[in-house]
Amino acid sequence: MADEGSLSHQPLRGITWGHRRAIDPLVEASRVFAARHGGRGVEWAVRDLRAFEHQPLAEAIRDCDLLVFDHPFTGEIAGSGLFLPLDDVLARVPGGTAEATYAGPSLRSYRWQGKVWGAPVDAATMNAIYRPDLLRSLDCPVPQRWEEVIALGRAARRQGLWLGLANGDHHGFLAAGTLMHNRGAPWTATPEGGLVFDLDAFARALDALDEVLGYAHPESGHFNSIALHDAMTTRDDLAYCPLTYGYATYGEADFGQRRLAFGPFPGLDAPLCAGTLVGGAAVGITAHCADPEAARAYVAFLLQSETQDGIFASHHGQPATMSAWSDGAIDQAFNGYFSAVGETLQHAAIRPRFRGFGRFEKQAGHHVGSYLRKETTRSALLAAMRDLVGATQAQAVA
Repeated sequence: MADEGSLSHQPLRGITWGHRRAIDPLVEASRVFAARHGGRGVEWAVRDLRAFEHQPLAEAIRDCDLLVFDHPFTGEIAGSGLFLPLDDVLARVPGGTAEATYAGPSLRSYRWQGKVWGAPVDAATMNAIYRPDLLRSLDCPVPQRWEEVIALGRAARRQGLWLGLANGDHHGFLAAGTLMHNRGAPWTATPEGGLVFDLDAFARALDALDEVLGYAHPESGHFNSIALHDAMTTRDDLAYCPLTYGYATYGEADFGQRRLAFGPFPGLDAPLCAGTLVGGAAVGITAHCADPEAARAYVAFLLQSETQDGIFASHHGQPATMSAWSDGAIDQAFNGYFSAVGETLQHAAIRPRFRGFGRFEKQAGHHVGSYLRKETTRSALLAAMRDLVGATQAQAVA
């Protein structure tokens, strides 16, 4: 058995999702942190995007001290006893407890009933992505409103190109949710409330998606956000996507002539960029963490400006702090991602976070994905959603 001294130098265990945006900055931050703290760092493992989005918490944290998670889990985390609150960690960082320190609603999305349960280290929302070379060939500007997306779709098809959508898994459902929020039909009435879901507004959002779907690549029904970014940087027939969770790293120079550029969400109603559903990620500390104080120190290090503006930005990361989002050099390195998406993120909405919302989102995503792939009818989808909404509202616990 190892003695207490050797245990103090064993790395903590963390789990994030499997993409260079998610893993590379955390690994480098661990290396730097360990060099400054007697060799005690974090050994990071990965799970796939689907597990990141929907894997049950008790299962996800079984073998880790730190977990990277998305904000819809916050309500469940707060009531589970599986994680430690992080208010004291944020207080160690200059400005760390202030919402204005972070881009958009990043910090607010991890605050539940007066406590913060995740340290926001990555900020994102749904935004437009496109290939500048292909848009130039179409002689079309970057769309600012939904009707311009339709016009771009027509021009693309005339030249044998396509629009891209990420309709796989639950991503098509979240696209519909963005359109609902843009038109004034949010999913929750209060920050910690249950589910509000206007089925008529949902049907109108489907109408808007259907318009674009007519110009979207046939494989769009199987893309999630990563698969869509991958496709747009490895082939030459996908010109533009109006809304998907954006990955700034695909704008980096190592993608060469196929590097992506980014645009605001082109909405239906003013403000046109408003209503996207915030994404991003936070780091939480599990209640069974082997060394909570070492974990707190590492998480505080992740939030420092030198880490966010330096390590994250130089290792394919997508920082969560406003200092990084407003840095011109960082923006240039990522082909204008932060300046293009910043206003969209500032107007982004927080998804419901009550216990059970993740299950609702997954099931709704299955129904909407089937519809967008033309595997079921509109009437069958609306009936399934009516039943699902009713059941979820009856069971929702704030």
